[in-house]
Amino acid sequence: MTRPLRELAALHSEDCIAVLVELRDHAEAEQVRLAAANSLLDRGHGKPRQEIDLSDDGKVTVIINRGGNALDVQPAITDHSTYDVETTETL
Repeated sequence: MTRPLRELAALHSEDCIAVLVELRDHAEAEQVRLAAANSLLDRGHGKPRQEIDLSDDGKVTVIINRGGNALDVQPAITDHSTYDVETTETL
């Protein structure tokens, strides 16, 4: 993003935050309220961190801290790899 465009966008930051707060508090759809709340948290505290642990035994552990409870949903992509992989999810 070019500097003038970034400066122009920054002029509207306060109004945009006010819109997110309005949506969080008054939107009819729960998905809209959730998206607005997440956007506010991401801007205020940053996105949740992700860790990758490379151990000596050749295994890779990926830790994603989403904060809160996980939804019981199937992954969007199924892993068809032939590698022997152990998956652990900690919330």
